[in-house]
Amino acid sequence: LKGREGTKVTITYSESVGPDGELDLDYALPIDGKAQRDSCILGGKDTYFQPWFTRHGFRYAEISGCDDVGFNDIKALIVSADLPETGSFTCSDWRLERWRGNALRSMRGNFADVITDCPTRERLCWMGDLQAISPTSTMFLDTQTYLRRTLRNISLEQLPDGTVPPFLPGECAQVYKGLWWPMSLITTSVGWGDACVLVPWTLYQYYGDLSVLKRQYTSMKRKVEQMTRDARSGKGGYGKYFKGCKKEHEPYILDSDKMWGEWLEPGSGMWGLFKSLMIPSPNTATAYFAHNAAVLSKAAEALGYHVDAEHYSALSERVREAWRAAFVYADDRIGDDKQDDYVRALAFNLIEPASRPATIARLVEIITDSDFHFGTTLLNTAMLLTVLSDNGRADIAYNLLLQNSGHSFLNQIEQGATTCWETWTGYDEQGKAKGSHNHVATGACTRWLQEGILGITPLEPGYRKIKIRPLVGGGLDHASGGIETPYGFCKSTWRVVVSTSMIQLGVTIPAVR
Repeated sequence: LKGREGTKVTITYSESVGPDGELDLDYALPIDGKAQRDSCILGGKDTYFQPWFTRHGFRYAEISGCDDVGFNDIKALIVSADLPETGSFTCSDWRLERWRGNALRSMRGNFADVITDCPTRERLCWMGDLQAISPTSTMFLDTQTYLRRTLRNISLEQLPDGTVPPFLPGECAQVYKGLWWPMSLITTSVGWGDACVLVPWTLYQYYGDLSVLKRQYTSMKRKVEQMTRDARSGKGGYGKYFKGCKKEHEPYILDSDKMWGEWLEPGSGMWGLFKSLMIPSPNTATAYFAHNAAVLSKAAEALGYHVDAEHYSALSERVREAWRAAFVYADDRIGDDKQDDYVRALAFNLIEPASRPATIARLVEIITDSDFHFGTTLLNTAMLLTVLSDNGRADIAYNLLLQNSGHSFLNQIEQGATTCWETWTGYDEQGKAKGSHNHVATGACTRWLQEGILGITPLEPGYRKIKIRPLVGGGLDHASGGIETPYGFCKSTWRVVVSTSMIQLGVTIPAVR
């Protein structure tokens, strides 16, 4: 930096420029734009300046107050946890490769001391973002020890009643003064605090890490017991109003937990967010209650805690029965009859086997009516493509994935996105940015590139046994990639041989040590 003594130089960072070509900082609201600005006072000599104890998320930077600064005088540094890359993916559609690259770039930009939601605003480890991105992160990077450390922090911050703060650091540990009181109202938010149950299971599934289950088991159990108490207390008073719900089901309807919801669900607007925060959603809460109890039962079985395994398996089944009694209607419609209702029902195995065909058919109908656009965001988008392909509708999954207008991933790519956006469209009708343009959790759906298109999934924890079932379709003529498992590298490569109308498949499987 060059200039006279006393000159103030300001560096401003942004992910977007406005229609007028100037840096846009308004999109980062409600955080003051000053969080994206560094200033220094020159001493009259040429000075090398680097900001310390901070980092910024940006695609553009503006330097003002300094003379004669060129590109050769500037260096941008990536600040990220040192996590080795373990996964790869290529295919015949450059947009899917770019989408995966954007997701990786968002991980690098948000995997710092903690997993932040975005590097521009509050830069906190939100629990909903954590549980959404954790499985996908294992297919890109070696996140085992990184996530284990995060789980230790969750245990330290978990409140006495078993609830979990909505973000880390939540300032609940003894070294802090306590959770900011508005956030204390949302500690029961389902889909968010559930990270303390779901992320340990993720590490066991993808790394075979039994030790993390053992260490986190008490934390997992405390969370499920908190949900059990809240359901039995009937604090919300909603259970009895659903479909004349029978009295025996009411103690298993979780109707008092406020939540963040899908977070910026398409079409919901600010009223939708306010409604989620102020009015409990028994449908969603009870679904997560059943799912958490089922996961805890599996964890107990893996650890040899057979009494607990039977107890929580029975609890999960009772909650599933109550959920079906309250939220599945005679025509097999579920809840509010939106995409997320059916995704949860299928992903969490809440539906009786005989009803699954009707459930998947209704989900396909809703997606088709939307012209193959996503109607989900943070919590369910990561599961949607897998739910479709696991239930025989990979064709619909491809239609969703390859949609390039409106609420779609490829629309972002074709608009020039270099990271994952918080909202589906990224810009308002006036061309001004809205929401974060580097939101790590919205890249969670890229897991389908490995588990769907390449077809590599663990049949046993840590890929001790591997299923290879690539889903050929979507107009792709080839795809290739793999993952470094705890046992070695696994690779799947397929190609459409046009001359013979056959599929050529090549597979590399690591030897079990």
